Amino acid sequence: MLSMSFRADPQMCQPIVTLKALLDFEKGPHPWKNLVEPIAPRTRSRHLGERYQVLDFADDPVTYVENESRPQVLLCHDFKGNYLNDKYINGVQGEEQWVDYRFYNWAAIDIFCYFSHNFVTVPTLQWLNCAHRNGVKVIGTLIVEQKNVQLLRDILQSEEFMARVVEALVQVSKVCQFHGWLLNIECALESSKVGMLRDFVQLLTERCHAEIPDSLVIWYDAITKSGRVDWQNELNSANDTFFLACDGIFLNYAWDRQKLERTENYIRNYCPERRLHVYVGIDVFGRSQKAQMDTNAPLEQVTNFQFSVALFAPGWTFESLEESSRRDRLEPDDRNVQFLQMNDRFWNRLWRHLYVRGPMQLPFYTSFCLGSGKFYNRLGKTQSDECWFNLAKQNFQPSIPYTPPLEYETRNDPLSHWTHHFDGALDGGSCLKLRNDEHDKRVFACDFSCENDLIVCYAYRCSNSTTVDLALVLKAYCPRRHECMRIVCANANCHVGDRSNEMRAIPLDKEQSLQLLKLGAVSQLPLADTVNGWDIRYYYLSAEKLPPGIRIVDIGMKLHKEPEAHATDYALLGAIHLQAGIPTHRNYLAQRTVLLFHSTE
Repeated sequence: MLSMSFRADPQMCQPIVTLKALLDFEKGPHPWKNLVEPIAPRTRSRHLGERYQVLDFADDPVTYVENESRPQVLLCHDFKGNYLNDKYINGVQGEEQWVDYRFYNWAAIDIFCYFSHNFVTVPTLQWLNCAHRNGVKVIGTLIVEQKNVQLLRDILQSEEFMARVVEALVQVSKVCQFHGWLLNIECALESSKVGMLRDFVQLLTERCHAEIPDSLVIWYDAITKSGRVDWQNELNSANDTFFLACDGIFLNYAWDRQKLERTENYIRNYCPERRLHVYVGIDVFGRSQKAQMDTNAPLEQVTNFQFSVALFAPGWTFESLEESSRRDRLEPDDRNVQFLQMNDRFWNRLWRHLYVRGPMQLPFYTSFCLGSGKFYNRLGKTQSDECWFNLAKQNFQPSIPYTPPLEYETRNDPLSHWTHHFDGALDGGSCLKLRNDEHDKRVFACDFSCENDLIVCYAYRCSNSTTVDLALVLKAYCPRRHECMRIVCANANCHVGDRSNEMRAIPLDKEQSLQLLKLGAVSQLPLADTVNGWDIRYYYLSAEKLPPGIRIVDIGMKLHKEPEAHATDYALLGAIHLQAGIPTHRNYLAQRTVLLFHSTE
């Protein structure tokens, strides 16, 4: 039952449930089509290894692989039928609504599929903008199940009508600015019509490619070339006619090693260049396969074969907790913490098998907002004290899950990790909270050029400013020499080690920060020392003595505690902002930090 204080915008995103509505789509108003954000560019892919949560400054190669050359991850979002709180264009407000399913481990995802059991599932604006802001392409779903078999017969009534349906689907994708379709045909079809169904798949794929750059059409493994619904759970001669007509196949979930081996044999013998177009399905609920909190086991099997993977219904991490939450009458805050811990424990177990991609475009800003909250802040000041949920307001999220490293999982130690924090925020409804002072903790795997200098800024708050400080730590990398440098952005007196590849950045004082404004810099944070209880630090990193090609490849944070600090002391990271510098005017900044690599000194 909805809270009595529940309020929602009447404008909403809806599925298309009839063939007529699909064909008439262009006629209708589309009030949110101009609100879709473009996809943020991301780095090439990196595999961060077992210690993905810790920044390492050894002089080892930082290895990138081309995104198209490694297995892909498709996330298929089936959550209670969908079109829930996420369907409202401007989100919802209400005490119970802010604690809902949120996905934020985008760094490892290549394709997000919005799924429902409606005829044509159009991704909602909230999910489109949430995914696009984190650099992930989105596809919708066309589904025909046995109860609606007449829909399929109608689509295939003639080649001319089939072509009209294809054009309508392409227009839906173009207008709503998503990147293609998952085709889920789970109804029997007369064998005489199978050829036309295959032509439909091929034509839709061709027309999407022609009209929508980087689009894709993926076929779900259900109907075979005989026209029967017969899930193969592998790629073989019974379903390859559809695979060969589109961009990939989403294999059903009841596969085993033998079926993966047969799929591998098929790929090797007939289309070795298309191995990565096979998306092996894993239902996170565990239907037909061991999964849930052991989803890492089937994922490891898939990655051993170097196939791509389709993770279905990741919202299990939220849904599986609902019954116990109701039984225990948990308050929203407790339900939120429970979900975040469960969700990140789940993704933590998968992460070592996955590649990640992070931010690369300047300017870069994030306040780490997850897309919901108990209030809405702007620069630390409350704009609204109502609880809210709107995934479109989610900011760029970290490149790793934040649960403890694997060796800490059994310790139940709340101090061993950083978390999203909902009792304070600079912008939006949440920020990051750090208590543990071990190691430099990775926040982003990124790729920012130092060629035009860098202006680095972050906002933070400490529980005790005399005994606790929070540093931003940057990893600069020289690809030519495979050397790296640790740049510590903290207070003017912070301690750095004696190693030659470490240096302390000099914080700009208020006067020098204001000088940035005079020189033409634009900041999303005030050019001030503080704002509404948050401290702000600015740094100007000059590349005037750097060899060409130096890049920032990681951003992390490090908590420093004085000996007298309490174990429960913490720091909040409210926002990070990076932008290109002003090399032609850098000499006006006496407090600029001149970056030096030890090999160039």
